[in-house]
Amino acid sequence: MSARGGSAFGGKKILTTIALTILGTIILTAPTLAATLASLSPANVSVTSGKSFNITIAVNPQGVSNYTEKIELTYPADILEVKSFNFGGSWMPLSQTGYDLIDNVGGKLIKTAGYPGGLSSSANFGTVSFYAKKTGSAIIKLGANSLALDANNQNVLNGSPEVSVAVSAPVGAPSTEPAIAPAIAPAIAQQPAQQTSLVAALGSIITLGTNNALIGIIIGLIILAIIVYGAYWFGKRKNSGQI
Repeated sequence: MSARGGSAFGGKKILTTIALTILGTIILTAPTLAATLASLSPANVSVTSGKSFNITIAVNPQGVSNYTEKIELTYPADILEVKSFNFGGSWMPLSQTGYDLIDNVGGKLIKTAGYPGGLSSSANFGTVSFYAKKTGSAIIKLGANSLALDANNQNVLNGSPEVSVAVSAPVGAPSTEPAIAPAIAPAIAQQPAQQTSLVAALGSIITLGTNNALIGIIIGLIILAIIVYGAYWFGKRKNSGQI
C-alpha cells in the first residue's frame, strides 16, 4: 500500500471515530435535553397561622410526550397540613395504593394521573391547598419518588423544585367588647361625733371599762333583773296600800 493510500485510510478512520463520538454524545444527552421539568409556584409564601394557601404543580415535557405523571410532595407535618388537592386539565387520576396518598402525619402527598394521547407541552398538573397550623419555617419539596413516564415507560422527570413557607403569628384584633365601668361603693353615712362618743362611753360603762362583749352582756342582764325586780316590788307595795 502506498503512503498516500495509507494516509487516506487513516483519515477516514479518524472521521469515523469522531462521528461515532458525536452520535454517542447525542444519544447519552438526549434524555437530559428532553427531560420533563416539574415546577411549584409560588416559590415563596408568607402566611399567618390559621390560614390556608395554594401551591400549583406544573409539568413541562419539552416536546417529548409524557403519558403518566406521579408527583410526590413532602412537607413538615407539625407546621403544615394538606386540606385538599384538585387535578387540572384532562388528567385521569390513578387511585391505587402507593399512587394516591395524603398523609398529614408523615408529611407526604402523592398524586398520580395519566394523560390521554400523551402530553407534550407545559400543563397544570394540579393545585394543593395547605393549612398553616402554627408559626415557623417550612419547605415543601418534590419527593424522590416522583416520575414522568414517556412512550417507552422511561422516567424522564428532572428537577427538584421547592417552596419556602414562612408562617407568622396573626395580628391581634382590637377588642369590640364595651368597657365596663368600675362599681362605685355606696357612701357610708358617718355618725355624728357626739353620738359616737356617747355610745362608746355607754359601752365602756357597761363592760366596766374592759370593752369585753361577754362582760357587757352579763352586766346588762343584771341591770335588767334589777329593773324587773324593782318593778315587781313597787307594784306589790302599792297593792298592799303601803305606798
